[in-house]
Amino acid sequence: VPWKQAHLYYDAAIADRLDRTSRYLRVAAQRKNVEANIALIAKRNASRFYLKASSPALAAAEVQQMAQAIVEANGLTVESTQFSSHKDDGPRRKVTVSFRLRGPLPAVQKALYELETALPYLYVDNLVIRSNAGRNAKPAPGVEPDTLVQFDLYAFTRLAKPAPNKS
Repeated sequence: VPWKQAHLYYDAAIADRLDRTSRYLRVAAQRKNVEANIALIAKRNASRFYLKASSPALAAAEVQQMAQAIVEANGLTVESTQFSSHKDDGPRRKVTVSFRLRGPLPAVQKALYELETALPYLYVDNLVIRSNAGRNAKPAPGVEPDTLVQFDLYAFTRLAKPAPNKS
C-alpha cells in the first residue's frame, strides 16, 4: 500500500502549502495599514529624544550643560563632573557623565525629576545620596541639612552614518 502513503504525504504537503499561502495573503492584506503606521511614526520626529552632537566629547558636554542648568536652577551646588567612556550600541551611542552635587534633599528630588523628564531623554543611574549630618545630629528647626549626591547621567546620540564608498 505504498500508493496510499504517497497520497497521505502529498495531501499533507498540499494542506501545508494552502495554509502557508492563506497566511501570506493575510499579511499582504495588512500592507497599507503597516505602511501608514510607519509614515505616522516617521512624522513624530524621533530625533528630539536624542542628543544633537554625535561625537562623544560634544555629546558629553551637551549632557553636562543641560544637567548643570537644571541643577543650578534648583539651588544645588555642582562639586564635580567627570566624563565617562562612551559605548556604541548599534545605531546609537551612550554617553555618560558622572556628577557630584550638594544641596537640600527637596531640591535634589526636584532636580532629579526634572533631569529624567527633560528632552532629550536623560537617564539617572548609580544614584547615591548621603547625609552630612551625623546620626545624633539635630538640625535647627526650618533648616534642611545638605546632602551629598552622586550619580551617573547618560543619554543617547545617533551615530553619524558613514559615507558610502565610491569604488
